[in-house]
Amino acid sequence: MNHSRESIILLGGGGHAKVLIDLILQGESFQVIGILDPDLVIGHHIKGIKVLGSDAGLVGIQEQGVKHAAVAIGSVHSNQLREKLFNQCRDLGFQQPALIHPRAFLASDVTLCEGVQVMAGAIVQTDTIIGEGVVVNTGSRIDHDCKISKHSFLAPGVILCGGVSVGENAFLGAGSVVIQGVKIGKNAVIAAGAVVTRDVRDGALVKGVPAK
Repeated sequence: MNHSRESIILLGGGGHAKVLIDLILQGESFQVIGILDPDLVIGHHIKGIKVLGSDAGLVGIQEQGVKHAAVAIGSVHSNQLREKLFNQCRDLGFQQPALIHPRAFLASDVTLCEGVQVMAGAIVQTDTIIGEGVVVNTGSRIDHDCKISKHSFLAPGVILCGGVSVGENAFLGAGSVVIQGVKIGKNAVIAAGAVVTRDVRDGALVKGVPAK
C-alpha cells in the first residue's frame, strides 16, 4: 500500500464501486482503505478492498483520520440515494474529491465541482460546467458550453452536443443523444438510446427516436 497517497473510503460495493476502484488505482492521489455497504458481509473483499460495514460506520472511519470519501453506488433512473450519501458525507465533514480517470479527456477550462466522477474514455469539451456529485460514465461525450447540474447521472456512451443544459438529479440512459441547445429538466429520465431533439420538462420520462 502506498502511504504517500491520501486515504479514501467508498460508500457502495457494487459494479460502480469496481469501476471507481480501478480509476483510483490508476491515479496517484488516493488509496482506498475500505468499503461501506449495508448489503455486503463485513470482511468480504471487492477487487482486494475489504468491506468494513455500513455507512453508519462513517463516524468511526473519520475518527481514524480518514478525510476523503466517495459515493460508489451507481444509478438506475433515480439518483436520490447517491444524493443522500453525498450529503451525509458532507455533513460529517468529509472531502469528496473529483475523481477523473487518467484516460478521460477534459478541456483545460472545464469546471468540476465536489464529488464529480469522470470515467475512462469520456470527453468533456471547453467551457463545460459539471456540478457536484455528477457521474460522467464510460465513453460519454460532452461538447462545448454544457451545464450539468448536481447529482445528475450520465450512463455509458451518452452524447451531449454543444450548449446542452441538464437539470439536477436527471438520469440519461446508455447511448442517449441530446442535440445542441436542449434543456433537460430536474429529475427527468432519458431512456437508453433516446435521441432528444427538444426540451424535456421536470420529472418527465422520454424515450425513442426522436424522444417523446
